[in-house]
Amino acid sequence: MAKNKGQTFVFGAIILMISNLAVKLIGAFLRIPLTNIIGVDGMAFYNSAYSIYVSFYMISTAGIPIAVSRMIATANSNNLHLEIKRIFKIAYSLFFTIGAVGTAVMMIFADKFARSAEIPDARLAMLAIAPTIFFICISSAYRGYFQGLQDMMPTAVSQVIEAVGKVGIGIFCAVYFTAKGYPVHVVAALVILGVTIGVFLGMVYTAVIKMMYNSSKEYKENLQNAVLEKQSCRSSKEILKELVIIAIPITLASSIMGLTNTVDTMIMPGALMTSGITQKAASAFYGTYSSMVIPLLNLAPPFIYPFAISAIPAISTALAKNDTRNINRHIESAFRNCAIIALPCAIGMGALSRRIVDFLFKEDEIVSGNTVYYARELAGPALRTVAVSIFFLGVISITNSVLQACKKEKYTIISTTSGIVVKIIATWFFSTIPGIGIIGSAIGTVLCYLTIMSLNLLFMEKTVGVFPNIRRVFLKPLTAGVCCGICAVAVSYALDALSIHAKLVTLLSIACAALVYVVVLIMLKGISRDDVLMMPKGDSLCRIMDKFHLLEKGEE
Repeated sequence: MAKNKGQTFVFGAIILMISNLAVKLIGAFLRIPLTNIIGVDGMAFYNSAYSIYVSFYMISTAGIPIAVSRMIATANSNNLHLEIKRIFKIAYSLFFTIGAVGTAVMMIFADKFARSAEIPDARLAMLAIAPTIFFICISSAYRGYFQGLQDMMPTAVSQVIEAVGKVGIGIFCAVYFTAKGYPVHVVAALVILGVTIGVFLGMVYTAVIKMMYNSSKEYKENLQNAVLEKQSCRSSKEILKELVIIAIPITLASSIMGLTNTVDTMIMPGALMTSGITQKAASAFYGTYSSMVIPLLNLAPPFIYPFAISAIPAISTALAKNDTRNINRHIESAFRNCAIIALPCAIGMGALSRRIVDFLFKEDEIVSGNTVYYARELAGPALRTVAVSIFFLGVISITNSVLQACKKEKYTIISTTSGIVVKIIATWFFSTIPGIGIIGSAIGTVLCYLTIMSLNLLFMEKTVGVFPNIRRVFLKPLTAGVCCGICAVAVSYALDALSIHAKLVTLLSIACAALVYVVVLIMLKGISRDDVLMMPKGDSLCRIMDKFHLLEKGEE
């Protein structure tokens, strides 16, 4: 049984990883050409509205789906099917109310939000995306339900549907209405309408899947047996109380990225104007940072989040059974997978930051008085500065999940609040210094995530009694990551000397660096036997890797 549960955890993580990969690739397909079509000025309107929406979205949905997932996982492990049904009913009602209120608030205060961000023409885009809050709330209720049953497929498919709708409508609107000569802030609003339609379609999909599950033989039999056995079920008041108690700290902890982006939206343009940059240039600087730097920073964490999300019901189930061995296995596996993914991404992106920006985006001029700035020249150093945050974010996601699953989520409030305070102070302080520009916000983001990660690790050790083994978890991926970074720089300089096209140099450098990373990691036996055994065809993979002595023995 333990092995099967472990496989469920990894299969769930793999499903979510594939969907997140698809979503991020689709999202990049939107953001990159969109930036090239409507420019950094248009992206300032788009991203300011989107960041405000993300804040409402995170406040509305970040904590409750995880709380629902954890509560349903615990009830399911004890075969309490009547309680599972009641948990979902209460969660759905709560989501419906929150979604309706969130949408109303964003629509009513859209003009005030836009003016506070020093980008008043973003109001139309904020109105266009406001209904998305309601749709995503309903969708999140269904996602939390299925995640609690350790079925990640509905979440994965609905995310892809949302992303496809966003891209299809967004690119069409950008091209068509720009060609028609519409003002750029109107085009941005029409583009962001694609997000609303995509999320609506995702919500419809999850609702249909839930109705199909309700009509299944398994579901009906489980409920009939529960009634016949006269299973006990907590009152709605007790369930709602636990749901809220769990959800509030999780919401704050899960809102990190959205909150940091909102801080940039509300503080960055004003701080840059204080440094002597004109309002229009400050808006374009924000557009550069939010469209050329942040999307690239966001590419890596979704590969890590699936392990964190899948770990919550897995650890909760193990806790309910007092299965200490599986608790420790799930935690260490999540940390190790985090390190294996995050470290090379952080090092590689830092090493090739300017080349990656040049590869993806066209140049854009930004005029402030008599000074001309170039967007890619601004974005490259900012991306290099913030790249280390990829690793910090990965560790934060795992530590949050461990603390949440072990019912220590209140400590994430302290760490997240501390990090956001650091972000606000650092972003304002550095951004007001003439000449630093968007690097000031990048420094603020790095210090924010470093603060949260450090406090989370401290709280996890003190309250849960768990701390990742440095040698097994971090040292080997770090060594392989350093080799990866050195290879990337060396190959790029060598190919430059041969006068090869710059874009091809970037692609070859990334490919060589990735190959070096995998080879070095395997040579160092950086992947444990437990990790491979928990993968599909794990036994067969172990036998093959054992022939070449490539595996480190897992803990007994």
